Amino acid sequence: MNTLLYHIKAVTKTIEFVSKGKYLLFFIPGTILTLIYLYFNNIASNIGESVLFSSDYSWLDWVAGYVNSVIDTAFSVFSSIFDQIYIFFVITLLSPFNTYLGEKLEEELTGRKTEGGLTRFITDFLRMVLLVFIVLIIEYGIMAIFGIFSWVLGLSFLNEFVYWVMSAFFFGFSFYDFALERDKTSVFSSLGFAFQKPLSMILTGGFFLIIFAIPVAGIPLAPVLTLMISTVVYLYIKKRLPLKNNELKIEKYA
Repeated sequence: MNTLLYHIKAVTKTIEFVSKGKYLLFFIPGTILTLIYLYFNNIASNIGESVLFSSDYSWLDWVAGYVNSVIDTAFSVFSSIFDQIYIFFVITLLSPFNTYLGEKLEEELTGRKTEGGLTRFITDFLRMVLLVFIVLIIEYGIMAIFGIFSWVLGLSFLNEFVYWVMSAFFFGFSFYDFALERDKTSVFSSLGFAFQKPLSMILTGGFFLIIFAIPVAGIPLAPVLTLMISTVVYLYIKKRLPLKNNELKIEKYA
């Protein structure tokens, strides 16, 4: 029950901040990535259309149809891979901005300041790259194991739902890790936190997936909004919110 309540408060607080025009600059990096993505996606679509074969001879129609089918499949695979690479870029390339956003948001909510610097910038980025690879290995490993069991036991009808929940869990964890990193939590201890709070991971990650699925606009919106929500929820989990006596507790962390 607390988990759901924390998320309601987090969504409310996030909407409040955005409606007041706060943190809007953090939507710019995602917007730039979106424009780049749309540009290259359009180029790929045009290339795919230009290489399709056609024939004025009926006896060649079946050959052209077969070749076009192969081309469509190849470009479909390319598009799928490109989408996955893009999501990887969204998570990793935006990590420095999300790190800074999390720091500023936590400072505004609790007064806690986190010291930064170039060294921390680099280590945060490298940590996120490492984390993404670990998460992908674990996620796809679990999915593969479940896929085998669902096939053996005839539970394939559950695959889509289970895979979505798994994706939500790991995407949610990737956003909580920004706060965990500020607390100097190791990567594997962070994974332990995620598995101790599965509902929080799934709710937050589910929010990300839903917003991310919105055509065009979802890509720049989802990372920022999800980071803000995860930050607020994390502060509630750690009992740093609500503040006692409405006084900011200012702490400096090296």
